[in-house]
Parts: sequence; C-alpha cells; structure tokens
Amino acid sequence: MTREQRRDLFEAVGLVAIVASLLFLALEVRQANLSTRIAARDGATQGHIEYMAHLLDSSVLAAAIAKAEANQALSHIETSQLILFHELRWRHYERVFYQYKNGVISDQEWAGYKSGIAQSFQDDTSHWKISRDSWEIFKAKLSVDFRTYVEGLVAELN
Repeated sequence: MTREQRRDLFEAVGLVAIVASLLFLALEVRQANLSTRIAARDGATQGHIEYMAHLLDSSVLAAAIAKAEANQALSHIETSQLILFHELRWRHYERVFYQYKNGVISDQEWAGYKSGIAQSFQDDTSHWKISRDSWEIFKAKLSVDFRTYVEGLVAELN
C-alpha cells in the first residue's frame, strides 16, 4: 500500500469516526431534551397536584369513598371531596401517560394504570360514577393525547 493510499484510508476512517461521533452527539442531545421536557411537565403537574391536595380532607374523603362504594347518599362536601380526588387522579394518570408515551415507563407498568382508568368506566358504584362525572368536568383541562387515549379505551370497553 502506497503512502497516498494509506493517507486516503486514514482520512476515510477519520471521516467515519467524525460522522459516528456527530450521530452519537445528536442522539444524546435528543435524549437530554426529552428528559428535560418530561421533568418540566412532571414538575408542573406535581405542583398542581400538591396545591389541590391541600384542599382534600382525608377523613371526609375516606368516609365519602366508603359511602360511595356502598352506594349510600353523600353530602355536598363529600361529593365535592370525591370530585376533587378524582381530578387529582386524572392528573396523575395524565402524567404517567406522558411518561409512558415517551418510553419512560414500560408497557407492563402502564398496564396497571390502564386498568385503573378502565375501572372508572366499568364499575357501577356511585364512587366510580363520580369518577366518570369528574372526567367529564375536567377532561378539557387535560392534554389532547391523553383525552384521545381515554376516549379510545372507553370505546373499546363499550
């Protein structure tokens, strides 16, 4: 191999190494950008959940859930506590859906959340009726992707 051929070979190898490095760098930047978006969205949602959770009274909520599961009549405050609880639940599901959609959690992990969403539309106790009512009240505040997913799941269940 001549000196010129070796030089050409080294240049080609160097060019391949540069291209491979740039591709790797692009993938790393893309992953870092995704992680930043997920963290920002998660932080905003968590802040909302924590703020709204201060409005819940755990003793009233526990009694309301028990009464609703037994299909007993609820007071106005118990009903409003359940509606707020389910708003927070929908927000949590939306947050986890976003993480699932972006590959942060596995299909297996998501299956448990999907089951919880489905239960809201399958169980006939007043507790889950309130969950469905809260979905109708608050779904416009949730992301289009999540609303579309839930509406598709509901259609599958019917």
